[in-house]
Amino acid sequence: MSTFNIRQLEDRARDVDPDLRYMALEDFQKNINDPKVQLRYVSTFIPTLFNLLSDSTTEVQNQAVKSFAPMVRHIEPAEIINVISRLYEEVNRASNTSKFTTSVPNLALRSIFNDSHSRFSKQLSRDVLDLLLPLLFASKTILTIDNIEILIDLIKNLGSTLTPAELSSMITSLVDGAYRESGIISKRSIMAIDCALQWVDSATSTNEEEIQFYDKVFADISNGYLQSRQDHSAKNICLTLFQVVLVHVKKVKGNVLLESSTQSNFSYIMGNIDLAGLSEVIDVEDLDIDVLVATNLVREDALITLSSLVVCIPYEVFAINYAASVVDTVNKAIVYDPFFDQGSDGYSDDEESVVDFSDDEEEIEQYEDGGENDGLAAKLRLQALVLLKHLIVSFPQFITTIYDEDLISLVVRAINDKNDMVSSEAIALSVLLVDRSCENDAVRSRSNSDVSMTTEGNRGKSLFFRLCDRYASQYETQIFDYLLTTKNIGRFSNTKALIESLIVGAGNSLSDSFLLNLYDRLETFKLNLKVYPDLIRLYRVILSNFELESIPVSLLTYIIGDLRKSLNDSSSYHGFIGEVLFVCRTLFELVSGNAAYEEELNKDFFASFATNVNLKQLSSDVKQNLLSTLTSFVVNLQITPGNLVSAIEIYQESLNYEVTVNFTIENLVTVCNKKPELFSSPELCGLIVAKLNAYLSSSDASLYSSSLLLLDTIFEKTNYHGDPVDLISLSANIFDLLMISNDLTLVNKGLRILGHILDHIPADGAYFENLIVNVINTKFVDVDDVDLSSIEYLISQLTKHHTLSADDLFTIGMTKLTLKNFISSKILAMIALLNNLVDKVEGAQSELIKFAHDGDLSVAIDKIIFDIHFLGCISLKITSTKITFDDFFAILNSDANEQVCLAAARALGLCITRDLDKYLPTLLNCYLASNRDERNKGSLVLVSIKQVLKEDSAQEKSGSFSFIWNSIIQVLGSREENLVHADVAELRLAGLILSQVADLDKVENYESRILQILDLNSGDVCNEFMVYTSVVIIKQLLSTTNDDFNIVLIEKMLQFLSILNLELKQAIVSTLLTGIYNKSVSLSGIINDVILPNIYEELSAKEEFKKVIPMGPYKYVVDEGLEVRKLSFELLSAIISVDTEKMENNDSVVDQVHMFEVLLVKGLNDLENDIVNLTVLNLLQLIQNDENILTKITNQHELIASLTKVISKKLRSKASTQELESYENTLRSVIKLSKVINRALTNSNGLSSEWSSFYHEIKNKHHLLFSSMEQ
Repeated sequence: MSTFNIRQLEDRARDVDPDLRYMALEDFQKNINDPKVQLRYVSTFIPTLFNLLSDSTTEVQNQAVKSFAPMVRHIEPAEIINVISRLYEEVNRASNTSKFTTSVPNLALRSIFNDSHSRFSKQLSRDVLDLLLPLLFASKTILTIDNIEILIDLIKNLGSTLTPAELSSMITSLVDGAYRESGIISKRSIMAIDCALQWVDSATSTNEEEIQFYDKVFADISNGYLQSRQDHSAKNICLTLFQVVLVHVKKVKGNVLLESSTQSNFSYIMGNIDLAGLSEVIDVEDLDIDVLVATNLVREDALITLSSLVVCIPYEVFAINYAASVVDTVNKAIVYDPFFDQGSDGYSDDEESVVDFSDDEEEIEQYEDGGENDGLAAKLRLQALVLLKHLIVSFPQFITTIYDEDLISLVVRAINDKNDMVSSEAIALSVLLVDRSCENDAVRSRSNSDVSMTTEGNRGKSLFFRLCDRYASQYETQIFDYLLTTKNIGRFSNTKALIESLIVGAGNSLSDSFLLNLYDRLETFKLNLKVYPDLIRLYRVILSNFELESIPVSLLTYIIGDLRKSLNDSSSYHGFIGEVLFVCRTLFELVSGNAAYEEELNKDFFASFATNVNLKQLSSDVKQNLLSTLTSFVVNLQITPGNLVSAIEIYQESLNYEVTVNFTIENLVTVCNKKPELFSSPELCGLIVAKLNAYLSSSDASLYSSSLLLLDTIFEKTNYHGDPVDLISLSANIFDLLMISNDLTLVNKGLRILGHILDHIPADGAYFENLIVNVINTKFVDVDDVDLSSIEYLISQLTKHHTLSADDLFTIGMTKLTLKNFISSKILAMIALLNNLVDKVEGAQSELIKFAHDGDLSVAIDKIIFDIHFLGCISLKITSTKITFDDFFAILNSDANEQVCLAAARALGLCITRDLDKYLPTLLNCYLASNRDERNKGSLVLVSIKQVLKEDSAQEKSGSFSFIWNSIIQVLGSREENLVHADVAELRLAGLILSQVADLDKVENYESRILQILDLNSGDVCNEFMVYTSVVIIKQLLSTTNDDFNIVLIEKMLQFLSILNLELKQAIVSTLLTGIYNKSVSLSGIINDVILPNIYEELSAKEEFKKVIPMGPYKYVVDEGLEVRKLSFELLSAIISVDTEKMENNDSVVDQVHMFEVLLVKGLNDLENDIVNLTVLNLLQLIQNDENILTKITNQHELIASLTKVISKKLRSKASTQELESYENTLRSVIKLSKVINRALTNSNGLSSEWSSFYHEIKNKHHLLFSSMEQ
């Protein structure tokens, strides 16, 4: 480790040569930021830095300023306080109230706050605030630009330790400064208030305290205005302050505005808008334009403030107390134009103006737009539209009022505004209105709303109907008469968005000439994808929302030509080619069956994309897109023989490339499914099958699934017979694949292919034995939740196509199959039924009768289990008089072997499906009668019911579902004891059955039943059995692919996480984990505020779960809740991963900084090594997401202390091998984390002396591990 000589740097820094002084400072910064350099006596360089702040050379001064921030990371807190104090003294010496630029010491002081705030612990931050705040707000202190800039950075970076009283006092003083001062200082005072307000939410502990805080802030602003000059400038300041405060009010969860404060602010805002003045007729001969401009500037600020205020008011209050005034304001402001000549089309440029214009050209330019001077009236019209937009976004129900009051007509009219900004805003608002009207056309005005002035009859019409009935034609007129004109064609992007919304939302209400007129404008202005690439979206909207007959031939021909040109343009393949190809696929689907278009596309269009599919220079994504487009062309259009030959060659070539082979196979599956006649050529099928056979024998596992799927499709959809040699080879490869694969989905696909091959090559004894020994006995041991359709198909095929006698086939099965496995009985039952082997059935019946009635134990238990399963499967098809429901039921309730009883339970479920109404009540009554001593028998009944629900015939009898649900709930509801681990298996089974009932029964609303159960048990008395079962059901609901999910179920479920029952806790956390993986979108809204606070409580070990185990002279404490805690950390990892994807779209839903701080306290400090390791993984995820998170955490000291504690752990003298391995794994993970943190701090220039010391310590203490670990 190298060192650097501070003394030598000091000498160079005092040199008369400014270049040497500059380089000395440069070396100082370089060394102080280098983690490999040992730092000593850094504080001795402080006097030198202060001297260089006043250096005669500007470059040296700049380097001195840059040196303070990294330096304070390597000195003690007391020295930091001294540096800050001295810098502030230097600021005061250099400060000049007549200057509007900050001083050099000011820059140095602020760089400490901005670039090294992570160095400040809570105590140090508090000390700095206690030092500077009294100085900054002293009664004799003049508010200078230096002071206000220091204050802003001080609040921004160290404000987390400010108390509500300090924040309130500070804001009061700053409000006074904003009114008293002018220019930049007034504006920066407002900025300081904005910075202070960001800490209010964390500083206040209750909602009531926050309400009182903001009420005082509004009172301070109002009082400050009353004590000011109350001129235009003061009004603008007051309104700006309101806007700043309201931004923070909007962020607060819940309402923090007192109604009295809201009414006062609203009255002040409306007074400044001056509705009467907006309607007043202006006498231009007596008008002073400067006065009008000043007035309208205030009005503009007032409208902006009104937009900020109304969205902070609860809608119910807004609708009753404020909506009428807001509607009146919009009505007047949206059409406000004081110079509009009622007798002409608008303001005339060629008439001589009699208005007294200002001589100041720069002032005029502030409110001129496009050469038209309207006294800033356009800005008021613009803000009226913005106000409407904010209301729609914040209060979706307000859109009904917009229709009721016919405000939408004013919006349509505003599209034709002479000011382009107003027109563009009107277009954007129209898009929002159309989209919202079509999304929810059932929204209605409140029946007692004061602002609704229409009849109940009109109000009864849906928004969609009213849009189509009245306004669609108005929009159409504006589009073609005003927007798509020579004057406004430059704004085509905005116009296009409106056209798209109208087509999507109200396409059927547009005139018959709409698309023809649109084509005319496209042609006239030469609008194409070369000029406007975004035009592709309009093409997509047209093709997706109109029937082919509705689209003019000229327009569709234009679109086809434009698409073709883009496909032939090589530059398109580096831009929006994916969107172009998507539109091509939409086009093919649209024109399918139209001979004229199909001929045109075959002739001129096919080659434009097909020839590019296998170009080497294209990316894999583009190639896959081209393949999808080729497939869409093939399956939707009548392809010509020549193009078909080309398509087949393209597919064959694509099968040779690694990047496209899998995707090509998937596309061939689509082609074979939709147009199997294209595979009529035996040569083509043979070639493809040969390729697929080769893939199955390769080591590339990624090709197995898609290859088997295509083979299945070929056998199913075509008349492919194949060469016997090839089929034997294929069968052998599939058997090899099945033997090595543990993926049952893949196995099932392979079994179907084997079944198809049997149509052409019958099975012999060796085949059947191979199938049994290597596949059935090994892959289908437990088939409770396994899809057996493929194995059933194969066995049915084998029974039809074999070279053996039926008896021989059955004998091989009896000899080779593992008889106790349920699948063995099912297979042999199929063989017996399909071959009418009555003697085999009667033999099994005789054995079972001897066992059940006579107590004959001479037959092996495995054979008895087989007989029970076998006869149960037989009973699905044949009603037996020898072995009946009563026999199976008697075996279930007997004292027989546990496996025999389980087999009887399955057989019961099978045999009653043919007469469910008769036997199900008996079965469920048995479950109702079960008590704690017979709990095992009750679980066996549940096995029977689960078997019943698997069978298709039972699933059709929906009347039984509610009966099953009520019976199980009744049993569980009667349990009064505490839930223990022995109960879990039964409750999981009950939950699975009930979730299946909820899935199958489309009549009842079972979600409401679950909510009712959770509500009934949320009080003092809680039935843990009912809650646990409900959690299992919720987990199954979360596992479904349906995106809809009622998050209230999760919120209700989390109420029970605080119950001190480990089984229940584990079930709840496991369910949340399932939800994050499967329903992250649905749960995203409650992750941060509902899920995480509950999970954070589960991270620490609870005393109630600690168990003391004596071992000789020692006593060991075991945390029985460890598994739940580990699962909780796994859940955090899943949440971080999900949130990372959302962060990429700026849609993050998790406070990752707070999570980081929680993990430091509750994870790294844990006594269990497993927890520490999981914590490290979570922290690494967070840092990987955002390296700057280390500069955002409140206290870096906590991080260092926690890491130090971990690496300082000592192993006991007689540690076991397992303890030693666990200890070393923890050390490795902490070292890895430390390396990542060090790299992140280095990149963000955030290294401190404390961190550097820790890092060097861990590096020296664990040198070997440190060197072996990669970052």
